[in-house]
Amino acid sequence: MVGVKKPEIERRDDILAAAKTVAIRSGLETVSARTVAAEADLSNGLIYFYFESKDGLLHALLARLLSTTLDGPENGFGSELPADVALFHMVATELEGLHTQRDDVDLLFQFYFFRQSTEFRDELNTGLSRYADTMEPITNRFAHEHGLAPDAFRSTLIALIQGAAIDVVRRPEEFSAEKLLQVVAALASAAPSSR
Repeated sequence: MVGVKKPEIERRDDILAAAKTVAIRSGLETVSARTVAAEADLSNGLIYFYFESKDGLLHALLARLLSTTLDGPENGFGSELPADVALFHMVATELEGLHTQRDDVDLLFQFYFFRQSTEFRDELNTGLSRYADTMEPITNRFAHEHGLAPDAFRSTLIALIQGAAIDVVRRPEEFSAEKLLQVVAALASAAPSSR
């Protein structure tokens, strides 16, 4: 169990990767210093050195998932495109990425539904709010051009993406980003325009 000395940031990343592997394979509740240490081929003590407790490890794992899964569009995304096109590209990017992020999305759901402490829920809700904020410029522009209430429109669009995320976890073989995008395109073209 004595491994090669690695820089702290790399060792921390290795531990988080091992925690994610354990959680994906056996469920979030099986993540412990012992199971993660075994997966990473490290000592239990090293896990506690970096994360102090199981909750510390889980908070770090959740933070990693939030930053990689709920990252949303980059600042300025689609600003050079017409609002309809920017919106479609943003939604397409989010929906098409769900298949590759299926395990991460599943873990986020596990955090939300099985780790019901206020701390974890607050972190998730903050992450979801930041995710919604990344969409605000595009959804506001589209909503204003079509005479829609921006907050209601953004909330509806996020509900569609979250529903798709549930679907990709529940029925990955049947999930089709392409079919959902057809629905989004139909809804966008049916929106009343204030032009």
